[in-house]
Amino acid sequence: MDIGTVRDLYASPGRYVTAYASSNPVLENAAHLYDLRWRDIVAELERLGIGPEVRELLMAERGDRYQREGGTRVVVVSGEGKQARTCLTQWLPGRSDVDVLAVGGLPHLLPVLDWMDSRLPHVVAVVDRLGVDVLAYAGGPLPAEAISQDTTRPPWHKAHAGGWAQRRYESHVEEHWKHGAKDDAELIARACRETGADVVILAGDPKALSLLRDELPCEVAAKVVVVQGSRARDGSADHLATRVAEVLAVQVARRRSELLAEFQRYRGRARTLVGAGVGSGVQAGLGGPEGASGPYGVSGPSGIGPAPAGSPGRPMLAASDGAAATAYALSRSQVSRLLLAESPSADEPAWIGDDATEIALDPAGADGLRRPVRAAREDALVRAALGTGASIHAIPPDTPESPADGVGALLRYSLQAGLD
Repeated sequence: MDIGTVRDLYASPGRYVTAYASSNPVLENAAHLYDLRWRDIVAELERLGIGPEVRELLMAERGDRYQREGGTRVVVVSGEGKQARTCLTQWLPGRSDVDVLAVGGLPHLLPVLDWMDSRLPHVVAVVDRLGVDVLAYAGGPLPAEAISQDTTRPPWHKAHAGGWAQRRYESHVEEHWKHGAKDDAELIARACRETGADVVILAGDPKALSLLRDELPCEVAAKVVVVQGSRARDGSADHLATRVAEVLAVQVARRRSELLAEFQRYRGRARTLVGAGVGSGVQAGLGGPEGASGPYGVSGPSGIGPAPAGSPGRPMLAASDGAAATAYALSRSQVSRLLLAESPSADEPAWIGDDATEIALDPAGADGLRRPVRAAREDALVRAALGTGASIHAIPPDTPESPADGVGALLRYSLQAGLD
């Protein structure tokens, strides 16, 4: 599933029912518990007055075959009555912590997007002095490419026959190892280019690993993480899979930490400038509606404030902090990366219009929208981000770097930069 598939969900206007049901195979009676979750979902929908057509579609797509594998099943149904149709069915392997039922004017997609964000493109390569096994993942749970190739020409084992030719024979074998390592490196580098891999996980024979790393291009070598593993069919595949999962989890956590640090840096710069009297939060880098909360939690008038000395015509800040400021930035297509807390209040409303940039967080603001529809605030922010090409990142709500209200953004440009 790619981001275009998710974006296309908004082409089906009307009411949406979104259901997430998780399954953990390590639990006793996991299949029975999974079935009970779906029955509870259907019972709740009946209590809410959702018709039988929608309920039957959900049950038909619950995916019984996934019970044994663990993870979370998500089904989105749009429309009502005979017009109801299933517009998304997806299995989220690796997530067994999501159980959600949402009914509203928009689909509830943050858990899906969070899962997609955590699926790092990566390459796993296991080498020995004979060849290499390469698995390339573009972001999905299954490899986009799988290669197993013996790249070293014989002879590839050193003999210990002794005699005057022993040294020459060993040198010949080592030269073959080096040529094989060069071919291995080319296979891995190609897989990295084709998948846009963020990390390269290597395992295998220490000597083969050393030769391989000497042959890898610099841009690939910089992404390498080495774990234990072997090409031998010795039952170590599960161990290797566990190590790969651990490496990816560390990489995802590091990327999220870097994102929050960048957001905190821009937010801190904004507060420093406001405290120094450069102007209001709005004036310091981003305009806003008259009387609205500025992008850094500071109320101020619309317009552009004075730039600091020595930096005319350059964007001063590139972050918005808080729901109101971020919604305003989304309405101007300014957001590059939307940051949403993983568990914001589901009771917070918003209003949306026909276009992705039409979003308001209060009824008064909805008056300027075309055919306004009420929706959950989180879902409205996600729709606006997807519609304006912004990436979406779920973040922990309880860290000092998290944005106010659980909503923030890194921006493509400040208003000053956009108007100069």
